[in-house]
Amino acid sequence: PAAAAAAAAAAAAAPPKPRKTKIHFVPVGSAPLMKKTKFAIASDQRFSSVTNFLRKMLKLSGTGGSLFLYINCFVPSPDQLVGDLDECFSVRGELVVHYSFQEAWG
Repeated sequence: PAAAAAAAAAAAAAPPKPRKTKIHFVPVGSAPLMKKTKFAIASDQRFSSVTNFLRKMLKLSGTGGSLFLYINCFVPSPDQLVGDLDECFSVRGELVVHYSFQEAWG
């Protein structure tokens, strides 16, 4: 009983884990298809972290290579929260992010 009470107290004291958002990356135009296209990112992250993550995955050095990200044919602001975008634009529980090396949609 004492061990169960201690475990319950520890669980109550632990901070809640941030909610995760499933992101599905879809290439557009000449952008390469990645081997893994679905990732989970903390919902409290800014969209700029998604851009930085994808730059690393595609091995784009610094700011030299152009990378355009779209959700439903619009460009989200870098300071928008991933969780907010997920609530408004998710499709079947995933936030679909199209990426391209050139402008794909005006």
